[in-house]
Amino acid sequence: MSCAFSLLESCHLPCSRYLSTTFRFSRGFYQMQRPIKHKTLCLCRNMQTFACELVKASYVPTPQTKPKDQSLAKVETIGAFQKLPMVMPSVDIFQSALRKAKRVLPTKGIANVAKRERNRGAKQLDALMKELAVPLRGYIENFPKRIYLHPYERSLIELTFGAGNYEEVLKKVDALRKKVVSVGKEHASLCAKSLSKKEAEERLTEGLEKLQEIFKCEGQAIDDLLYIAKTLRAMPVVDLEMPTLCLVGAPNVGKSSLVRLLSTGKPEVCNYPFTTRGILMGHITLDYQHFQVTDTPGLLKRCDEDRNNLEKLTLAVLSHLPTAILYVHDLSGQCGMSPSDQLKKKVHELLMSQMERIKSKRIQDNIEVLR
Repeated sequence: MSCAFSLLESCHLPCSRYLSTTFRFSRGFYQMQRPIKHKTLCLCRNMQTFACELVKASYVPTPQTKPKDQSLAKVETIGAFQKLPMVMPSVDIFQSALRKAKRVLPTKGIANVAKRERNRGAKQLDALMKELAVPLRGYIENFPKRIYLHPYERSLIELTFGAGNYEEVLKKVDALRKKVVSVGKEHASLCAKSLSKKEAEERLTEGLEKLQEIFKCEGQAIDDLLYIAKTLRAMPVVDLEMPTLCLVGAPNVGKSSLVRLLSTGKPEVCNYPFTTRGILMGHITLDYQHFQVTDTPGLLKRCDEDRNNLEKLTLAVLSHLPTAILYVHDLSGQCGMSPSDQLKKKVHELLMSQMERIKSKRIQDNIEVLR
């Protein structure tokens, strides 16, 4: 205690006991005029360090202000499809859950036969309900929502499965989970209230058949989710940090052949239009630098409203990915379109506008030089 007082005296600080007994404040806010600050008091030990500033007659707390909006901005990245969970077929899920449920034994120490059978039936139905509901809940939680995906991945989902089908399948799986939980709890409760061994066995059989019927009728949603997961997982992975070259052109002009020759990609090459039915990715390594080459479905000269989903996939790549565009043309006309039709009118207009802008800029530069 003497060491503490000597420390306070050496720093010329008032004792905390004196501060606490001399000045009495009621609750409220007080505005102090020009508080006199003393030296910083540091109490150091081996395990922790504490430092604070003291003013005459009171402690001035640091104002704590909470930010109004603490929501973090979500960074849009690509790669959510490769993190999708493995989905089992509905038949396999039910058979696996049924095997685990039938291995559940009644609680030890129950001598009465009817009570033991009630306990066994209720526990097996509860176990079956949980074994069916837990995987479905995992699917719903681990499949990403469209609003949190990159715009390119959102476009892939919409163009591959149709507008709203992805969310509809997830809703059906969630509805199946809720129905399994409700029916399982209901029949487990009925089995636990049975009055005899025979009634308990009948309640157990009835509950198992009811859950099996539900899974058989509404389990197609799980199989649809399995198809979605397989399709999305097979989509090519795009690295946003790697330079990307996108080959664009009319159908059957040789885009896939160029990708096969230039990169590691092996797209299908056939002598008919729309051979490429998806986004294919190849990689090029040149002077220890890595590049991506994207093969896209062909574009026809028509309005955006008349385009099919394959053409919209190409437009999604051009709209949402930072790519350099290489237009591929077949000047021989053997692709089925004349060379003039292979260039869209918008491309001509874009080139002409760029040329006019360049010419006008050069004219302005010449005028400035003459001045």
